[in-house]
Amino acid sequence: MSVWLFLGLLVAFSTGIRMQPLGSVVQRAILAGVLAVGLLVFLLLGAGFVTELFGVLLAAVVANLLTENYVPQRYRIALAIAVAVVFFLAAPWLLENFRLFQFSRVAIWVIVAVGLNILTGYNGQISLGHGAFVLIGAYTSAILMDDQQQLGFVDANAWPFWTTIIAAAVVCGVAGFALGIPALRLSGPYLAIATLALVISLPSILRKYDGLTGGAQGLFVKQPPPPPGLAGVLERDEWLYLLCVGVAIVMMLIAWGILRGPLGRAFVAVRDSEVAAAAMGINVARVKIAAFTISALYAGVAGSLLTQLLGVITPESVDLIVSINFLTAIVIGGLASLLGAVIGGFVLVLLPAEGPDILGNIPLFPDNFLQKAPGAIQGAVVIFVVLLMPFGVAGSYHRFIGTPPGRIIAALRSIPAGLRARLARTREDIVWAWEDSPFNRRSSKSASGEEPDP
Repeated sequence: MSVWLFLGLLVAFSTGIRMQPLGSVVQRAILAGVLAVGLLVFLLLGAGFVTELFGVLLAAVVANLLTENYVPQRYRIALAIAVAVVFFLAAPWLLENFRLFQFSRVAIWVIVAVGLNILTGYNGQISLGHGAFVLIGAYTSAILMDDQQQLGFVDANAWPFWTTIIAAAVVCGVAGFALGIPALRLSGPYLAIATLALVISLPSILRKYDGLTGGAQGLFVKQPPPPPGLAGVLERDEWLYLLCVGVAIVMMLIAWGILRGPLGRAFVAVRDSEVAAAAMGINVARVKIAAFTISALYAGVAGSLLTQLLGVITPESVDLIVSINFLTAIVIGGLASLLGAVIGGFVLVLLPAEGPDILGNIPLFPDNFLQKAPGAIQGAVVIFVVLLMPFGVAGSYHRFIGTPPGRIIAALRSIPAGLRARLARTREDIVWAWEDSPFNRRSSKSASGEEPDP
């Protein structure tokens, strides 16, 4: 199965479950039948892309048809999430190993994005240096899994991989707590620059203390093999994928519990107004430090998984650009949204890898443009999302599934008229600007024989 068909079916089933009814039961059944006939026709014709498109649309209509009258509204979000989890757990038997490696990285970056969204989206503190916490967690795990020279000077047995995940979380949580205290005096761009200094300086520190960190060459570790009971069922790549996805699901459930509790409400209150939060009895300093601590803890878990996935960690494994892209990803996905963190993880991995190939297939598109400006795609996506989707992709998705299909169809029908009206207003603005311009006034006076203004 292609990765785009996999993602398309996942989104189609989840969206179909949560969408408003697509007309009456008879209308939806007729639509499903038409799409099924189209799917069979294009299967016989061998048109790959069109066949996948019909299959995705059919999946959305069937999911909407089967769940509208049988699943109460309050259970649909849980059912949509369960469908997505089943898809990801079944991926080792549906996708090739390269795609599994990509999705493993997606799961790791989702964990970072969830933690950063807690800090930035829910608490309002901007951080550009979260890559430093990922590196700290990665090196903590690598050092503890080293079976030759533990901590650079003490010979010891390697720790089990699952204990290094916990250790990396604790170490990064302590580092986040230590950074959160001085960060109380900073806000906005000043805090962003302070965290940026951390990710800039950390690689130099890691290269200097090469006895502990391996210097520029980094540390090599043995990737954890499948558990004894699954050794004959799963390969190492499949096991690492399920490990990353399983940890990501657990961390998202923990974040969901935190954000729905008193601490999550305190995060939002401090973000909206520190003065009002303090007036309500919230300890603003403790809440902001807690947000930094939890966010760094999540980055540490992701760093530990990154070490186990790659088998090697170097000071350049998470560089400055990747650290800044963490913030870019949650802006594209959607701030203050767990779904936005998931979308951000896919953006971090798939956009740089697949974007050039997709744009390269567009006719009349310059082939060498992407080599000259590799970040142009991501920059264009950020501008597009900020202008047209101020709440991110997740916010637009939630609005889409909550809108009755009739209103969506009416809005689509009104697009041509709206474009014509917009073009007419633009033409009027251009004419008015030209007539009011000083150059046009001087030209009119010269033509009439009047003395132009000096």
